[in-house]
Amino acid sequence: MSDSPNVEFNPLSKLVSLIALLAAGLYFTGWIYRWAYFGFFHIQITGLNLPVESFYLAAFQALVGSPLTIFRTVIIFTVTLIAILLSLKALQLIQIKLRNVIHRFSLNVSANHLSSLKFLASLLDELIIIAWLLFALFFLAQWQGEQDAFTDAVNETSKLPVITAIMSESSPLGRKLDNPLSNTSNFRIIGDKSLYQRLLGKELTNVDDTDQKRVWRLLIEGESYLYIFPALPEKNKQLNFPVINLYKRDNATQIVILK
Repeated sequence: MSDSPNVEFNPLSKLVSLIALLAAGLYFTGWIYRWAYFGFFHIQITGLNLPVESFYLAAFQALVGSPLTIFRTVIIFTVTLIAILLSLKALQLIQIKLRNVIHRFSLNVSANHLSSLKFLASLLDELIIIAWLLFALFFLAQWQGEQDAFTDAVNETSKLPVITAIMSESSPLGRKLDNPLSNTSNFRIIGDKSLYQRLLGKELTNVDDTDQKRVWRLLIEGESYLYIFPALPEKNKQLNFPVINLYKRDNATQIVILK
């Protein structure tokens, strides 16, 4: 009787596989978090050219950013674990039923086919586990991203910096420093005229008027662009606010996009 071949145990390869899966999961979580966060401001994340490492930092913000977030993460993953176990149990029952059908009808299944069926069953188990985990990560990241975006959109709770943008005199938006009542008009627009007119006369920060309190904040700044917006005066998702995309070129404004 020959001995069964020994399978060499390689803990390093297991560790590398685990790290790779963990890195993929964290990147996915960070990407969904950033997608939900900037999507709240109607900004496509694909046009921001964010560094890769920022997605991993965003993943930790989405999963363990605060005690309440940690509690929610534990609850969601506990529910996900139960859902995985129930799904695998249901799949196991289906496999038993399938084997009973094969034996009952005396179906001729070769050893190769049987091995293929076992491989597919094992693959299906892994797909179920991955699907549930991705669903949980997506839910947590989207929820936290939208919550953080709404918090930063409201002036009283926002942690985003207050902004003062200095632009060229030919900019289609802004007020002259020595004559705030004057507005430049030597430009053309394409699109919704009322969206532009909403901002006329409201370009400056105003914290004294309680009815029209306005604080401009910096959402994000890149090498050639920055997004700014007037923060919401109160927590009310029914309110809307414009987000302005300023393209920088030689310390001047080249194009202004209103959202």
